Amino acid sequence: MKTQNFIVIAVLLVAAAIVVACKDKLAVASPACADLAGISDPAQKAELIKRCPRNGPDFKPSPVKNW
Repeated sequence: MKTQNFIVIAVLLVAAAIVVACKDKLAVASPACADLAGISDPAQKAELIKRCPRNGPDFKPSPVKNW
C-alpha cells in the first residue's frame, strides 16, 4: 500500500514539473508573432503576417462543432 502511494505521488510530481517547465513555451509559437501588433514597418509586418497567419487580419477560425 505504501509503495503504491509513493508511485502515485512520484508520477504526480513529475507531471507537475513537466507542466511548469513547459508553461512559457506554450504561450506563443514564435516570439516574432507576439510582436506583430507593435511593428510599424509595412514590409516587415506583411512578412510576419505570412509567417503568423493566425495573428493576421485575414484569420477566420473554424466554426464550432457540437458533436
